[in-house]
Amino acid sequence: MSEEVKKISAKRKKKKHPFRTFFSLAAIFLSCFLIWIAAEDLITTFRLKKEISTSEEMISSLESQQKDLKKRKENLEDPEYVKRYARGKFIVSKPGEQIFKLPSKSDDPANDGN
Repeated sequence: MSEEVKKISAKRKKKKHPFRTFFSLAAIFLSCFLIWIAAEDLITTFRLKKEISTSEEMISSLESQQKDLKKRKENLEDPEYVKRYARGKFIVSKPGEQIFKLPSKSDDPANDGN
């Protein structure tokens, strides 16, 4: 009898189960699809984090620039600062004052590098 049981169990093993195959393939397909979606989400997250850090750096730079511009605006509202700035930058003189412009080292012909 044990031989008959072995033959019957061997026949059952040889039988193909189409439902098992279908569900196995469906499970594999579903797993791959979910992994693909998770990978896309991960890539999107990394891109957004990079964009956020770039934007934060830009904001920091613009805030620093804004502080500098506010300070410059305050300075330009001070008449004494404007007078000193004009005298230094545009060589503006007071009445009766004489201004001499000295040559810079780069304009010196004796120092031309020969």
